[in-house]
Amino acid sequence: MTTIKTAIATLPISADVLYGFLSDLSRHRLFLEPAAMNFQGEGDNYSYVLEVMGMKMPQEMVVRTRIPGQLVSLVPGARKMFDHELRFEITATGEGSTLRLVDEADIPMMMAMMGAEKLLQGQLDNALVRIQELAGEGKLN
Repeated sequence: MTTIKTAIATLPISADVLYGFLSDLSRHRLFLEPAAMNFQGEGDNYSYVLEVMGMKMPQEMVVRTRIPGQLVSLVPGARKMFDHELRFEITATGEGSTLRLVDEADIPMMMAMMGAEKLLQGQLDNALVRIQELAGEGKLN
């Protein structure tokens, strides 16, 4: 199992507002990478197609855990490349909140050799930056 983490980002919104945004999976399109095609999201799940090295790979994520103001965790649904758990770890601070994305991934050997860990790290880092931008623009309420 590989653990991939982002830095901890400070956001100018409350933990409850951040949790509300992240717990509604239909809103995750706002921060998924631009290469995510055919996004379809509902409150508890979303799916999209990702093109990697010329191959179209369907993805589906479903809610595993919700702890108000603290955590949203997702796991792959029926369509998956490998087993993993993506966690959005939220902490309340005096004036806002902090967020860290953590992915516990069971990356298959062949995918690991092809740089899957680096790709996942980049996806998580980009998602965090985009969430920071959206929070700063007041678009998460």
